[in-house]
Amino acid sequence: MEILQTRILLRHTQGATIAYFYNRESFDLLNIDRQTYDNSQFVEIGQNIEYNGVQYVVRNINIKLEEKTFQMNNEYGVNLYSPTDASDFNLKIGVFVDSL
Repeated sequence: MEILQTRILLRHTQGATIAYFYNRESFDLLNIDRQTYDNSQFVEIGQNIEYNGVQYVVRNINIKLEEKTFQMNNEYGVNLYSPTDASDFNLKIGVFVDSL
């Protein structure tokens, strides 16, 4: 049974890709408050988030289960949209935002 391996896409509703997040530490770059009872974080429609000093409002969220696991490696370059090294994924969570 294949384990889900996730990446989060942060994209502006007008089409610009803002960032990809591949691990817990990179997700912290969104400056989302943690829950007091279990230290978890939520991303919800209508929520204000911040990335790289710019504030956004979340307009939509979707989940895409890929047909296969994409093997990500940096042999031929670096993913400039990623604040961390890319890792393999088979599930993509899209977070679509507007600027505030």
